[in-house]
Amino acid sequence: MTEPARHGRDEPHGPSEGTPRAGPPVARSIESRRARTYRDGVTTSGAGERLVTLQPARIAARAVPTMVGYRMPPAPGLHRGLPSPYLTLVFSLSGALPIEMSWRSGSSAGWFGMPVGGLHTAPVLLPQHSADPAPATQRGIQLAVHPFAARALFGVPAAALGGEVVDLGQLTDDRRFEVLLEPGTVAPDAVALVNGWLQQRLAATPPGLVVPELRRAWQLITGSGGTIRVSQVAAEVGWSRRHLTAMMRAEIGVGVKDLARLTRFGRSRSLLSAGRCLSDVAADCGYVDQSHLTAEWRQFAGCTPGQWIAEELPSLTG
Repeated sequence: MTEPARHGRDEPHGPSEGTPRAGPPVARSIESRRARTYRDGVTTSGAGERLVTLQPARIAARAVPTMVGYRMPPAPGLHRGLPSPYLTLVFSLSGALPIEMSWRSGSSAGWFGMPVGGLHTAPVLLPQHSADPAPATQRGIQLAVHPFAARALFGVPAAALGGEVVDLGQLTDDRRFEVLLEPGTVAPDAVALVNGWLQQRLAATPPGLVVPELRRAWQLITGSGGTIRVSQVAAEVGWSRRHLTAMMRAEIGVGVKDLARLTRFGRSRSLLSAGRCLSDVAADCGYVDQSHLTAEWRQFAGCTPGQWIAEELPSLTG
């Protein structure tokens, strides 16, 4: 991704640290595509799956580092939406999506036409079926949203959405999105509508909603791949560890340590998706050893890395 243009703002519109590999709370995670071929930003497979990398509105380049259009046939099974340092927003063009959450505080499930997922440290479960008795092809647009852009886009800090999945309609009374849930909505119109909304929301947001110390801490943590020590981050921003952790949790819903863990986990997922062996991934991502990597995966994914590879990435084991 090219360096996003700056717009005279000091917020994300977000820091431009890396492009996330956010797994969608729809159908299968992006890393889970089989027999992929890549051409001009389009991903296809023999199963008829299709992903298209979309360009967000210019002003949204840092607030929305990843925007993907997807089209995939219905498939049975239960897939995992894995945690990441970014919020997830999906605009479904094929009806409401079933999503199941199981946190320490309890379990819940629902159907969402425009789900917004906050930061979480456990997987979201994605049953592969539709509200329609005869499931149709799943279509939609998925955005990875920088947590510092949550106030601008959703009217609340990311912390208010931590560990939750809510429908966008609960956060805004903007009725323009109702057309996306109507049958026959064409993708170009949907992309234009979403980009128009992004541009309008971000242009109307004053700068300075997130203090510079938190923005610097985010840059240090994500820029290091989650390996930097919390004490070093605190020293860099001039705060105590306790104050930094409290302020980060109040803004994005997780503390500094968990943000680092999410960042490191996301990198391990990307490396595993690329076919790297577990021992190398553990070493490259800064885990103590392979058992440490496995323990983190059990918490964040609800399974071991080996189980995820076998269930989600069978092409890597063939």
